[in-house]
Amino acid sequence: MRICFTYNVKHDLNYSTTSPQADIEFDSIDVIESIEKTLQELGHTVLKVEADLNAYNILKEHKGDIDLVFNIAEGLYGDARESQIPLFCEMLEIPYTHSSPTTNAIKLNKHLTKALLKSIGVKSPESVVVDKKSKLDALKLKYPIIVKPNREGSSKGIFNDSVVNNFEELKKAVCRLLTDFGCREVLVEEYIDGRELTVALLGNPPQVLPIIEQRFDFLPPGFNKIAGYEAKWIYEDNLKDLSDAYICPAILSPELQEKIEKMSKQIWDVLGVQDCARIDYRLKSDGLYFLEINTFPGMIPDPNITSYFPLAARKAGMNYDQMIDKIIKSACARYQMSDQ
Repeated sequence: MRICFTYNVKHDLNYSTTSPQADIEFDSIDVIESIEKTLQELGHTVLKVEADLNAYNILKEHKGDIDLVFNIAEGLYGDARESQIPLFCEMLEIPYTHSSPTTNAIKLNKHLTKALLKSIGVKSPESVVVDKKSKLDALKLKYPIIVKPNREGSSKGIFNDSVVNNFEELKKAVCRLLTDFGCREVLVEEYIDGRELTVALLGNPPQVLPIIEQRFDFLPPGFNKIAGYEAKWIYEDNLKDLSDAYICPAILSPELQEKIEKMSKQIWDVLGVQDCARIDYRLKSDGLYFLEINTFPGMIPDPNITSYFPLAARKAGMNYDQMIDKIIKSACARYQMSDQ
């Protein structure tokens, strides 16, 4: 097949600070080159297109030479940025992998996603969205509270001190996101102290891959047990043994395993997810809490770097090429077209 590979490239690879980094969600050159090589090894001809301001014109120019767009682009600007390449593909009537513009736009808004899933009985932490610190005066949530950007991914803006225990800490955390990080909306959410599980789904209908439990024992003493910026980009990357960061498959009772798999498929269906996704939960004694969903899960091929979607695929018996191939086959089946 003639595949157009769309992506955003990460230029700033310095994660030793917690300053705002606009391209933290993008993929490194190494990952982009690995995916390109995989697509070629699967027998496809590859046209690489960076998802910048010229992407639409390039797609339009090469429309007749593209059978499928393999899209992992996070997009450049705005609260629906992950929908940009899918929208271009829809306009140009080019088949593409991963979820639709509507699904990507909804899921990037954490609060809206939670409200939508609440209608089918999916439990999530109580939360409110604030766009100015004066709105905090009427807040009625219970402490501890976690403060995070409402429309970001990759743990951007989520730090150890994002978990707060009083009003002064809350104001400080919210103000940092509104000012230093330029967030228009801040999600203020009751903190669930429990086990953190991540569930990868692949294909249509989706196969639930082995569930991963994130571990936090590697964090310094006193650190909050969250998959925040420091955990993902500083401490986890420096582990000598990556198994200190996770348990896969997670140790769950058959009944709980079945419940998580069923809920994950329901979330997939309600949001209209396509081809692949990863869903994060917190589990405590009173139930399972949905946190968020990622329709562009990271796909780092190096097994010596923690990347949960490829990890779950490996535990399911798939190598990296087979994982990529399944995404392509899933998209082709949706469009009723050959994957050759």
